[in-house]
Amino acid sequence: MVIMTTVEPENLEDPSRVLQDTSSLWPMRTVAALLGVKRTIVKIEGTNRHELNDNFAHVQAYDPVKGRYSAILLDNTEDEIIYLPPTSIKQINILDATSFAISYAWQAQSLDKLYIILIVLLAISWRKQDIIIHRMSEIVTVTVLLLGVSFIGRFLLSEYNLVKEKAESMVGTRNPISTVEMIEYRVEHYFSTSQWAKVALLLTFTFILISMGAVALAFCGDDSISGAVWLAWTFVADPGTHADAPEGFLVRFVSFSITLGGMLIFALMIGIISDYIGNKIDELKKGKSRVIESDHSVMLGWTDKSIAIIQQISLANESEGGGTIVVLADAPKEDLEEHLASAMSQERGSALELMGTNVVFRSGNPLEESELQRVSVLTARSVIVLSPESLSPDEADANQVRQVMALKALDGVNGNECPPVVVEVQDVDNSELFTLVAPDFAEVIVAHDLIGRFMLECARYPGLACVLESMMGFEGSEFYFEEWPELKGKSFLDITCRFDDAVPIGIKSNSGEVFINPKNDHIIQEGDKILVLAEDNDTYEVNDGSYETNKKIESPPAAEDAKQVEKIMFLGWRRDMADLITQLDGYVAKGSELWLFNTVPVEERNELLKDQGHKSELKLDNLLVYNVVGNPLIRRDLSRIVSVDHDGETVSLDEVDSILILADSVSIENGATVMSCDSRSLSTLDIQKRLYDEKKEALGSSTSIKPVSPITEILDSRTRSLLDVVSCGSAYVMSNQIISSVIAQVSEDRDINA
Repeated sequence: MVIMTTVEPENLEDPSRVLQDTSSLWPMRTVAALLGVKRTIVKIEGTNRHELNDNFAHVQAYDPVKGRYSAILLDNTEDEIIYLPPTSIKQINILDATSFAISYAWQAQSLDKLYIILIVLLAISWRKQDIIIHRMSEIVTVTVLLLGVSFIGRFLLSEYNLVKEKAESMVGTRNPISTVEMIEYRVEHYFSTSQWAKVALLLTFTFILISMGAVALAFCGDDSISGAVWLAWTFVADPGTHADAPEGFLVRFVSFSITLGGMLIFALMIGIISDYIGNKIDELKKGKSRVIESDHSVMLGWTDKSIAIIQQISLANESEGGGTIVVLADAPKEDLEEHLASAMSQERGSALELMGTNVVFRSGNPLEESELQRVSVLTARSVIVLSPESLSPDEADANQVRQVMALKALDGVNGNECPPVVVEVQDVDNSELFTLVAPDFAEVIVAHDLIGRFMLECARYPGLACVLESMMGFEGSEFYFEEWPELKGKSFLDITCRFDDAVPIGIKSNSGEVFINPKNDHIIQEGDKILVLAEDNDTYEVNDGSYETNKKIESPPAAEDAKQVEKIMFLGWRRDMADLITQLDGYVAKGSELWLFNTVPVEERNELLKDQGHKSELKLDNLLVYNVVGNPLIRRDLSRIVSVDHDGETVSLDEVDSILILADSVSIENGATVMSCDSRSLSTLDIQKRLYDEKKEALGSSTSIKPVSPITEILDSRTRSLLDVVSCGSAYVMSNQIISSVIAQVSEDRDINA
């Protein structure tokens, strides 16, 4: 009776069995377990039946009497049993297990499982005397290699199928595309859509070079797979390492090839890193990164007033040790920084001084909410919106309305309220639009209207320009609103001496109404704010009231001067001339004359002087307008001024009471800069001075001549130093400087705009 014993994988480890060195069966038993084969797999070798040699078989059972194993060939479909002596079973190695796994997985069409099998096979290819660290390094190395090869192979196969499909779909068309062109298209697609395409290409080339080099070194030399990978990496990373390669032509050839590929890869890596760093620096130069600031001032837009506003805010921040101003403008960041550097490098006295304030520039469209968030507008202290100078007044104001709406849309985002907003508007008729879209949200500054009023007052009251310039700004003393509860119930007369370092000049009631120089018996109510003129907001306090007056003097009643008929001349043209004339009409006595001397034709001038809102004729109660067509830069035109209306009536410069030299908007519309406009104003002023002096000299000392002090509008603060050359004195209005000061003051305290 033949006794057949079933042989299970674990039974082959029993020392009582014929196969004594059972540790070599671990690879095959692992492969069998992964592929679902329940019997032990062995390799046949050295039998008399040569057709059985080098085949794989399933071991079924063991006959202890005959000392034979019963087995079935792996590729035998009829399950024929063969009997094998122990000497015909070869000791299994890793190559045999790999060969079996590939053939079996290929027949079973289980390629996905093949990757796992190969990993396990190589991971268990160590010898008994190997230490555990070496075993783990083999496992990790082989795992990484196979996973990398699998990923790259799948990606290349999918791309190849896609390219092939697209190329075949266009066969027969008028413009057939070759496979090479399609591959170039796909490469361009990845490089243009992904910022990591270059890095991925570099890593792929490096991985392929190290993998292929490691396999070649492992077969040509005696290194393990992990040792071969490390050696290949050293050849890639350090070209000089290949000089120490082991002897042998194949090993040295492989080492040289790996080193050559490594030099190319590192050249590519340096180029990629250089491009990345260069692009990052260019991106930072362009001002695309986010601003991380709080309690800062934000300026939206960049105009000729920007430098002056930065100067005023820097003065306001000086008492606090400096601050931060963030400028967001639709202009290159390098150009903005160049403007700032140029302003700071001027001569002492006219150079921009930041006084510890940091100015940060960002390039972008201020109308976009994402750009506003990029400059941290919600954590800012104030926002200044400058009107674009490149647009017409109505278009610029419409742009400002949208800007306010964009800021309003951010109000309340993430629980943050939008800070106070100051908006520059060009046309006074458009100021109501901001009340409609966002009531009580933004403080509106109508630049032309404000400067027009200043110039009219300065022309009629010489010396006022110097006072206004010194008060409008943070140099010296400025205006401050503050509530003082301890002064509640006091009269305005009582509080006039309650501040040792400030001068009270007005009161803002809790209802928002402002009283400038109120009556002495005006009582301070709860919630009222007192307007004072002080050096800084922290330089004055309320005293204890322990002061004495020598005697009480009653203030005489203010005598109202009777209005007298005046002759006023405007040299130049302003866009808001109609508003300027309307304001002047309310100041002068009936019968006063206004002479308009400029290059604008009379027909066009009359159309421009119509009320822009209703296109009706300009209605004046006190003024008589005389139109003169001429160029203020031509001496001949200024020496004999003839009106084209009123029967050709004439007037000379010494016969008028006030002269306003305006920054000619016609020249600005024709592309003139602020500096060239100032040059025109200075030339006109010089001609007027010379004509006046010549006539005074011609009349002699026996005949008196009416003194005339013209008021000149100056746009660029750098022109200030030239005013003494033409003996202008204080008879000028720095329009942009004053507007910038007003905008800066309102941004720090919106009550100033009341």
